[in-house]
Amino acid sequence: MTFEDIVKTLSDRMLQGGLAPWKAEDAALEEGLAGPENITAGVAARRAFVEAKSGHSFRHIMLPERPYHTGYRCPNDQSLWTLAAEDTHIRCGMCDTPLEPLPAAQRHKPLVNNYIGGIEDYFSYAGEVTVGGDVRKTFQNILCWGPGVGHLGISVGCFKLNKYGPIEVQVSDWGIAARNLSFVFSTEPEREKAKKIIQQHLPEIIRIITAEHLSEWGGEIVDVDTLYKQHHGDRILHCCFYSRFENHRGHGQTSHAAGRAKLIIDDLFRQNGVSCRLSVVGMGRDGDLKPSPRNRRGRYVSAQQTIPVSEYEKNIGRPIEEFFSYIELDRQAVTEEIGWPAYTGMGGEIIPAFYRTMKNNPRPYLVSCFQKVYASIRGKDLVFGVELPNVEVGITSSPEGIISPMAREALRMAGITSAKEYAAALAAVTLGGEFNFATLHVQERMYTGR
Repeated sequence: MTFEDIVKTLSDRMLQGGLAPWKAEDAALEEGLAGPENITAGVAARRAFVEAKSGHSFRHIMLPERPYHTGYRCPNDQSLWTLAAEDTHIRCGMCDTPLEPLPAAQRHKPLVNNYIGGIEDYFSYAGEVTVGGDVRKTFQNILCWGPGVGHLGISVGCFKLNKYGPIEVQVSDWGIAARNLSFVFSTEPEREKAKKIIQQHLPEIIRIITAEHLSEWGGEIVDVDTLYKQHHGDRILHCCFYSRFENHRGHGQTSHAAGRAKLIIDDLFRQNGVSCRLSVVGMGRDGDLKPSPRNRRGRYVSAQQTIPVSEYEKNIGRPIEEFFSYIELDRQAVTEEIGWPAYTGMGGEIIPAFYRTMKNNPRPYLVSCFQKVYASIRGKDLVFGVELPNVEVGITSSPEGIISPMAREALRMAGITSAKEYAAALAAVTLGGEFNFATLHVQERMYTGR
């Protein structure tokens, strides 16, 4: 068979359920392709499989000519180097000595597990997941991650959970954005007078800032709260504006809206003789990319699955109480080490990986969302779930920056067409990873080679 025939054979087998996508490279070897050509064929077959599943074609998530890495050793200092085959600088990064390739059997491997494309960010396929509840859809799990086995774990976890039906998701209708104003006064009466003036004029302030900065993007102010604080002689008044959007992130628009509100309030203070020592945008109280349980921004989403206790006990080979012991020791480890549940288990890797894949705002590795894992017994069933209380995301481009063609392609391939679906897919993928992660730990199989 030709190379193209082998690729088609492998992709057809995947679509028929006779070949797991992560075994494509091994199957190409069995079809007679020697390494590293078997890696190229495996990736090409997996891409064709994902295209068929998603109904879209890859155009911007490009496939390099040699989609694998090559292992080298420095003959001078014996350091090992794993380089993308496309890398043309084959020299030691420490001493600049020309590198020597490892023996043929150790030389070539896929760029990352289940690799499907990408030149610098390496995209992987991690199976699919079906959700029900507030969102009813099957998503293709496209993730941009590192070289570990996480993709396989997510794929297995989602597959096992979907045996019991769609994963139930609950997603808020709007995403909340927030921006805080802060005012400093010398006396209590001045602060009290300032607060009354702000509250008296709030309806007009909201009307103006909505018309000038929010309405064009489908945003609206839903709440404004105030908070008293003090630092020695500084009497502080915080005034936080909360907006909500359906598919737009709204961060920049809300910031500019609050900035306009500040100018209006400053004028009101001058007109009414209020002595305000300092008037600023006080960003620290609105959760700007700070993964915190007090974050005031983002969209709530939860995902959970119900599993018969008897089946899960059979799966882990021990009483369900020991699973809850693991959940508790994991919870204690997180809260005692960092003070609150920023992430547990795999969430600290999966959530940033998902943001990195889709590349829509925001896209730093430290994202504002945090995560809680929970588990309980309901009758004869185990309920296992995750909560992501503040997924901050927009599905549309904005003045804050466009969404790149590669990112839009990843969203299409995944099947995500709204910010609500983004949150649902993220929660379901996180739940799948956490479920597989917890199960392997309780079975004593994680990192042990069992």
